Amino acid sequence: MPVPKTVESSPRKLLRDIVFDQLLTAIEDGTLEPGERLNDEELEKWLGVSRTPIREAISKLADIGLVETAPQRYTRVAKPTLEQYAEALRLLNGFHELSARWSIPHFTDEDVETFRSLGDAVLADIEARDKHVLRSSADFADFMVERSGNSLLQQVARQMNTRVTYTALPTIEFFQWDIFAAYVAGLVDAAEARSAEDAERVMRTQAKATDAFLEQVVAAGGGVPAGS
Repeated sequence: MPVPKTVESSPRKLLRDIVFDQLLTAIEDGTLEPGERLNDEELEKWLGVSRTPIREAISKLADIGLVETAPQRYTRVAKPTLEQYAEALRLLNGFHELSARWSIPHFTDEDVETFRSLGDAVLADIEARDKHVLRSSADFADFMVERSGNSLLQQVARQMNTRVTYTALPTIEFFQWDIFAAYVAGLVDAAEARSAEDAERVMRTQAKATDAFLEQVVAAGGGVPAGS
């Protein structure tokens, strides 16, 4: 197991949350690979913390599908599956539709400017056909989520977003670049108009595109494996 820098404590975050963030980053960037076993003693040396916050962080990662455990057998990084990806992506789209409906009509001028800048970052990644689009588009959607005014939606959407980002990378060759660009531009236009109706229309169009995208991935037998 690779050895990163020791986790430093923070007065603003619980230790288990710091450990969670460190493990999450390691899973997302491939430091911890799918199927890799997570050994408590190795993790203690790696992160420089006791077993309790590590087990709490692993439990949280298991809840969102990034780690799988079998008592007395193994704790390991989960292998992405197409089923996991499709399930999380469709649910996340629903959360994003609610977020757009609840947030966009109440955007301030500053919010609109920030949202436009985030959208421009996504469009730049689309133009470059850069896989970083998975992260920039997550930041774009998160802006609506954080301004939805609903803490429960924020919590669950964050979990689904993490799961989608983790499982999405193998599907990037099927990415609908032009359709997604239209989605981003449409949401920015809706934000500038403070129009919930326009945002919902964009989201419904994107939901149909998502279904077509997933059907394409399944038909091609590519992307995320069908089972672990």
